[in-house]
Amino acid sequence: MRKYLARRAVYAVVTLLGVSLSVFVILRILPGDPLVAILGVEGHAHMKPADRARIMADLGLSDPLPVQYVRWLADIGAGRLGKSFFRGDTVAELIAHRGPISAEIGVLAFIVSWLVGLPVGILSAFKPNSLPDGVARALSVLFIAIPGFWLGMLIVLALLFWFGYKAPIVIVHLWQNPWQNLQIVIGPAAVLGLAQGAYIARMSRSCLLEVISEDFVRTARAKGLREGLVVMRHALPNALLPVITISGVLLGFVLGGSVAVEQAFGVPGLGRALVTAVIERDIIVVQNLVLLYAVIFVVVNVLVDLSYGWLDPRIRYG
Repeated sequence: MRKYLARRAVYAVVTLLGVSLSVFVILRILPGDPLVAILGVEGHAHMKPADRARIMADLGLSDPLPVQYVRWLADIGAGRLGKSFFRGDTVAELIAHRGPISAEIGVLAFIVSWLVGLPVGILSAFKPNSLPDGVARALSVLFIAIPGFWLGMLIVLALLFWFGYKAPIVIVHLWQNPWQNLQIVIGPAAVLGLAQGAYIARMSRSCLLEVISEDFVRTARAKGLREGLVVMRHALPNALLPVITISGVLLGFVLGGSVAVEQAFGVPGLGRALVTAVIERDIIVVQNLVLLYAVIFVVVNVLVDLSYGWLDPRIRYG
């Protein structure tokens, strides 16, 4: 186990270094000038060269690119995440303030995806080619095909025009007002959860169809066990490993989709903050938020891999 964890830690560090280098280079080669975004076209046009050089030095953007990259990594290692160019808030404060909202959306989306996807997959697998199976497969394809941000905008417009309802657009944490907090996060969580639940439904159906044809399932039925017991005790545990694997992969879609969905719902989470930072060319904020998403994705996938040994004792880590 220790060797496996050490090897995964090395892979994780290499992956995160690759992500950090990629986002650093991309932000530097994209067209646009941060000072134009900060001062506006008119203010930038009237800026003196000396003032421009001073501001670029204050922002840390006048040094050679390798120096900027190494300094950024050193700051992250020291726990210094920098400040926003526009608002003066530190990135750590931004994460602490908006991060819980995005975390709630991700956790609720994960719960919704399993609560919806797994029962639908089980029903489809044990009644293949039936009417419920056809409806389930059609809905799965529909929710996979519909972009999350588009569905989110439709829900927002429907609630607004039909019921005159608007969710709170200010940050309300769970410990401050649970009801208002739920109104903020439930829409994005439902949209993301249904999309991921469609993948889980298709994967669980496919895996269960394969498992229920195995000899040990037929033996369990021949012993006279009830069908529900056969499914829950024998078939389902053996079909869950691929479903758990795809759940870890789908986290990347949840993290990426939350950016667009939060923007569509107007939710003041990290996804919306990232969109705003990209528009404003707030380089420090973009770099650190993208790296944070990468860290979460890597950590969750390591935990998913470790869960295999708990679900299937036959699996050993070398």
